[in-house]
Amino acid sequence: MEKIVAFHELNYKEKVQVMVEIPGVVTLMGAFSDFCNGYCIAGTGTLGLRVALSDRSDNTVRVYDATKGDKKHFTLNSLKYKKEDRWGNYIKGVMSVLVEEGVNIPHGYDITLKGALLYCDQLTVSASVIMGVLMAMDSALSLGFDKKEIIRLSYKIATSYCSVSIRLRDLITVSYAQPGKVLFFDLQSVSYELIDYPFQKKDGNGPYGIIVDPSLPPQILREEIEEKRIDARLCCKQLKKKLPPDYRLRSYPIADLKSHIIGDLDEHVRRTCEYVISETKYVSKARSALTDRDARAFGRCLNNIYIGMRDVFDVTCPEVDWLIKRAGELDGVYGAAYVSNGASGSIYMVLDSSGEEAFQKCMDEYRRIFDFLPSKRPFIPGGTAHVVQEF
Repeated sequence: MEKIVAFHELNYKEKVQVMVEIPGVVTLMGAFSDFCNGYCIAGTGTLGLRVALSDRSDNTVRVYDATKGDKKHFTLNSLKYKKEDRWGNYIKGVMSVLVEEGVNIPHGYDITLKGALLYCDQLTVSASVIMGVLMAMDSALSLGFDKKEIIRLSYKIATSYCSVSIRLRDLITVSYAQPGKVLFFDLQSVSYELIDYPFQKKDGNGPYGIIVDPSLPPQILREEIEEKRIDARLCCKQLKKKLPPDYRLRSYPIADLKSHIIGDLDEHVRRTCEYVISETKYVSKARSALTDRDARAFGRCLNNIYIGMRDVFDVTCPEVDWLIKRAGELDGVYGAAYVSNGASGSIYMVLDSSGEEAFQKCMDEYRRIFDFLPSKRPFIPGGTAHVVQEF
């Protein structure tokens, strides 16, 4: 926290007046379940973003990305979206929509952004920056927005002003997460329940979750997964058109997809829908495993989702596949899969201390073979986005 304060004050020669902290969203399972209105399990993790803000005496807004060393500026008289402004449009969008909503912005601001989330994909960066700056403006202007209003405005800014298809469930996760709990979403009704997350490292040999970062270049997998998201949405829409209007796509039998009951369904569409619907069915089973504190059943769901992503959905990466394959050969590792956290190729796995010790040797071998330096950290569900009271 001291770093962003120092960056802000060194760059702008002004004291920080408001600071907001935004945690990253980790979707443990169900990253593609949006497209069949299925289920997903998510929480907040250790990666984060901090937003620092101070007043100016004119109508200029200056923004400093202290993580990447990039700067943007604009005036409150010129809030039109410009493609060349790239990530600066997220901040312009906040100001533009606030004005549209009838908020008087009396002067400009100096804003500093800093945090690991700024290295993540567009969905993560846009949602985090928009919500962070919006919360900072809410605090600076004493607007009194509640969580629902922050979510509504963040979604409007992203989708209407910036034309970014952020996930509503990510905004909900960041707003309502609780330490030690994950959110189980029913995306059909856009509802959730908080569930205790039992896989935390404690004394003894109980199972716990970790996030493994293979340290791949950001472009590896990122573009492929984004293309798959777009493709999966279109494929699910095609299958939905062939079903009764009130039919819930997530309930469609996988056996019927495999046996080609719908004869004129394109093979690519069939396989894509098979993965998406299978994924959400495993998420439903994983919810029961969480409440039963059953690490082996939870791990099987992770393994099945990974196999489907690799063999049916055809999203693959040699480095990550190697790590997951080796992990699956070890005693003490219950399951592993890609995890959606905005970073490239991250792996979520559940293991015990003996499994982690054995997997560390795999990581050492991975470094020698692929020449990337992997890292790992515990996954412990965190809290919500908030205004920092003391800094």
